[in-house]
Amino acid sequence: MKQYNAKKILNIALAGHGGCGKTSVAESMIYLAKASERLGNISDGNTVLDYDSEEIKRQTSILTSVAPIEWKNTKINIIDTPGLFDFEGGVAEGMRAADSALIVVSGK
Repeated sequence: MKQYNAKKILNIALAGHGGCGKTSVAESMIYLAKASERLGNISDGNTVLDYDSEEIKRQTSILTSVAPIEWKNTKINIIDTPGLFDFEGGVAEGMRAADSALIVVSGK
């Protein structure tokens, strides 16, 4: 496993309302960084971050998930937090671990 200097590690939490596209943004980041050979789709149930059977059935994140990627010699830990208020504990734990947050807003 590659070793990184602490200055070359970023923890970014994705936050926003349920259904706004946080997991889709994360999947795009994972794919563009070549950490996955395919672009996962929530409706197909094949995303990297929503792997739990209940998440696949509901088509929404209920757990906080982390996916590491490398971009320009920097390790980025993408923290995908749930958007539904019922699972706000996952958002709190994801934000506590993050250096910064990316707020995702629905384009609908």
